[in-house]
Amino acid sequence: MDATTPDPLIGRLVEKRYLIETRVARGGMATVYQALDQRLERPVAIKVMHAHLAEDEDFTRRFIQEARSAARLAHPNIVNVFDQGQEGALTYIVMEYLPGITLRELLHDFGALTAPQTLDIVSAVLHGLDAAHTAGIVHRDLKPENVLLADDGRIKIADFGLARASTHNTATSQALLGTVAYLSPELIARGEADLRSDIYALGIMIFEMLTGEQPYQGDQAITVAYQHSHDTVPAPSSKKPGVPAAWDELVTWCTQHSPDDRPPHARAVLEHVRSLKGLQEDSSPTPTQTLNNTIAMTQRLAPQDLEETQVLDPKASALEGLTPTAAIGVLDEPAEIPPQKPPRPSKASGGPRWAWISALFLILVIGGGGTGAWWWLTGPGALTTVPDVAGTTISEATSALVASELIVSVTPLQEFDLVLPEGTVKGTAPASGESVDKGSEVTLIVSLGPNPVSVPSLSGESVTSARALLEELNLLLGVTREEFSDTVGAGGLLRLTDTAGATLNPGTEVLAGTTVDAVISAGAVPEVTGLTVDDARAALEAVGLSGVVGGDGAFSDTIAEGSVVEILGADQRTASPGDTVTLVVSRGPELVMIPDVIDETIAEAKATLEALGFDVEVRSEYPESDWGRSFARVTSMDPSAGQEVVKGITITLRSFV
Repeated sequence: MDATTPDPLIGRLVEKRYLIETRVARGGMATVYQALDQRLERPVAIKVMHAHLAEDEDFTRRFIQEARSAARLAHPNIVNVFDQGQEGALTYIVMEYLPGITLRELLHDFGALTAPQTLDIVSAVLHGLDAAHTAGIVHRDLKPENVLLADDGRIKIADFGLARASTHNTATSQALLGTVAYLSPELIARGEADLRSDIYALGIMIFEMLTGEQPYQGDQAITVAYQHSHDTVPAPSSKKPGVPAAWDELVTWCTQHSPDDRPPHARAVLEHVRSLKGLQEDSSPTPTQTLNNTIAMTQRLAPQDLEETQVLDPKASALEGLTPTAAIGVLDEPAEIPPQKPPRPSKASGGPRWAWISALFLILVIGGGGTGAWWWLTGPGALTTVPDVAGTTISEATSALVASELIVSVTPLQEFDLVLPEGTVKGTAPASGESVDKGSEVTLIVSLGPNPVSVPSLSGESVTSARALLEELNLLLGVTREEFSDTVGAGGLLRLTDTAGATLNPGTEVLAGTTVDAVISAGAVPEVTGLTVDDARAALEAVGLSGVVGGDGAFSDTIAEGSVVEILGADQRTASPGDTVTLVVSRGPELVMIPDVIDETIAEAKATLEALGFDVEVRSEYPESDWGRSFARVTSMDPSAGQEVVKGITITLRSFV
């Protein structure tokens, strides 16, 4: 839509609730608008799928399913999804509205960020990714455009509801170029992604934040994709000297070619980042650095907005009209406080007696104040902060809580967790970072490990549908391979297997987060019976099979000599594209020599000929009940004995006195 063309959706009331006010952004799959939720009287963002995509039922179903998955993610670093629906041809998602900018806009305006600024953003993104990965959700489209920096300093990840759908073949070349810069090698090569694919994208984003440019660049998406698949991401310090070595190591770890060599999930990176002081340029940031960190989040605030947050002190008047940096310089100078003259004694003081009373009262006040200060600041009435013990053992967590003068509940809470192994502490109640009274009871939340999931019956489902149904159960679809089948059409799922290839029957229990492989139907093996060898080979090659002639062939009364009788090795349970099958060629009808049965009883002669595959017709003056008697013998036969004839013909026996 041209920028000058009026948008027909502006001013529309969706579902008698959401009034669309302005257009915020337009992407390859959807347009984002700012709207007013008239029921709750709050601003929201509404993402409307493009009309041509809404006509694709499979794409629409994915769009809706992913919105539901994203709605389950309630986390401070993830954009909340409030609602989803369809109204006529309109398919939409309603999300939290965050006034601010994207990380892409920040990089466009400022280029490279400082290490502290990068750390602030990366930490927030990792917290959000950790929540998604714990819920078994892979973003698949992590990039600066999907990281929102709110005006109030909050940092949130967006587009969980569209990440998987974005792999649909609908993006323009420009949109693809923007996305391919962050795609992992396995996504480019096989279209497969798991938690570690998000980690790769994060590593590319870190590189870009530190250097101001992407590691791989090209005019076409295929050029960038090739570099991801074949090159090694350089260290950020090679592009911008002075980047701390710890950042180089983190980027290298996150962008390994093999997913197995990367961090397994966001929590592993988060724990690593927490442990590295080298990610900060200075472990004790100056006031200027602190201000810069804030500006990294809210860099478009006007100077007067910053001034509104200043603390009033004797220097306040000296700050008027100064830049933030100059203001900090003034604040760093020692305050000049005018000398105070001692107060003159009052004539109404009452003499020495009142002086003693006043002194005693002062001592009591000071003593009581000191006691109160001790009680509330360091004594039993003081507050303490619940430490972060996620990822530790129960013993380690208990020690940390006790050291913070907290009491650990005897009975912990237990929850399933896709990432943390059984017995590892997930968190606490109250949560880490909360201020509580010393001596308060804190309950540990301990991981039970991944929850068991029953493998569903997906026979006949498409790969897209099977992937969505598995992800609803927190299972990941891994490798797919094809087999031929006479019962399931091409593209339909035949069965699920574990990574070793063993069949997972419906109802089999596996752990949530498990990767399962799928065997997909390649359709039926072509019917080549009766074709010449050359024609049969051509038909098989068209579906990816190779045909070779094998064995001595087979006799056939119906298939001409030299034509194919059957295929060996094309069992629907085992044959796959790329396999070689054996063609059995007809030798024509089988010839058999007629034995001499003259003078044998009719019964004996008939049995001999039928054993050789002949049909027998008897013409005799004796009744059938006498054919076995010695007097009922064959006197002639047609055809006569000694001839080679086609097996299965009819031979006539005659018996007359």
